[in-house]
Amino acid sequence: MKLLTQVLLLCLISLGLQASMYIYVEEGVKLPLLDGEVTLYSGTPVEVASSTEDSSKIILAGYVSSSDKTKLYATQNLKLLLATTKKDDAININANKGVLEVNISKDNLTDDSEEAWETTAERFYEKCTQCHAAKVVEEHTMLEWEGLYGSMKEFAKPTDEDTSYILRFLRAYSKDGIVKEVD
Repeated sequence: MKLLTQVLLLCLISLGLQASMYIYVEEGVKLPLLDGEVTLYSGTPVEVASSTEDSSKIILAGYVSSSDKTKLYATQNLKLLLATTKKDDAININANKGVLEVNISKDNLTDDSEEAWETTAERFYEKCTQCHAAKVVEEHTMLEWEGLYGSMKEFAKPTDEDTSYILRFLRAYSKDGIVKEVD
């Protein structure tokens, strides 16, 4: 079984894991995972492995830090968090890549990436257009956005929660992010 999961991991990573669905929640949703817990974040791209009437078994693929095997990130720079677990062995890891399988309510899945990112986008536009027109997010990398946001956030006075949502949005839609706007 472990070999099969590792083969699946390599296939998903090599294909770039084109999401068939996205996690849709207002905030991170906590789900039971064996004897631990996992938190998934809205906008996270997932593949549906199987479904019942009410739930789906989903697969998340991404990157894992060598120093913290409880977090799964969308990108190799470990800036865009997809999921966190309370168990060190919940994510199947091969080198710095990982796969996480969980069951989730079908109510928390959507095939519409805009719907999945709606809450984070609203926070971005609400806070970041107080002083200027919204910037084209995909014109900058994640690293550039961290610097730009850090220099401008004093004017908008975002809460810590706002900052978390806004940085998540900026990282996801950045030049090196995982979401591309569709015209």
